[in-house]
Amino acid sequence: MATDPSDGLTFRPMAAADFPMMTRWLATPHVEAFYQPAPINLDGVTERYGPRLDEAWPTRCHIALSHGRPFGYLQCYRNADWPDWSETTGVEGGLSIDLYIGQADFVGRGFGRAMLAGYVRDVAFARFADERLCYIAHAVDNAPALACSQAVGFRFVRTFDEGGVAMRLFVIER
Repeated sequence: MATDPSDGLTFRPMAAADFPMMTRWLATPHVEAFYQPAPINLDGVTERYGPRLDEAWPTRCHIALSHGRPFGYLQCYRNADWPDWSETTGVEGGLSIDLYIGQADFVGRGFGRAMLAGYVRDVAFARFADERLCYIAHAVDNAPALACSQAVGFRFVRTFDEGGVAMRLFVIER
């Protein structure tokens, strides 16, 4: 692996062929803790993520790769396309992103920061060129994710509740 995590970093659209890999990723302890607390199998991943392969689906899903090796999942969407999310977060307009590093050997080595910064710049803002604000939310006890977003330049907006989980909302401007 490269010394600089941004070296060799690319993104590609998620494909159905990724579902077995994503099923493994969603079962890793560091992903389960904050992104997939209930066990999920391949059928569940296919049911949940399969509709997102349709170009008409409002959320765009991507896989992050380092020198061709998949290591993370990301998604971006306009907040206006998900009114319940906008209401929950108290945000009007802008876009939001969600992500996780699936490959455990990529955790804690700077790949999260590189993945987040590159995705916001090269994918999310490019996809939604008319949006100038990008939001991300993390559970208040997800210290690594909070530190990652702040290191990339996201700034704290507010705390909110999502299904009984205290979340911190951050924003970055184009």
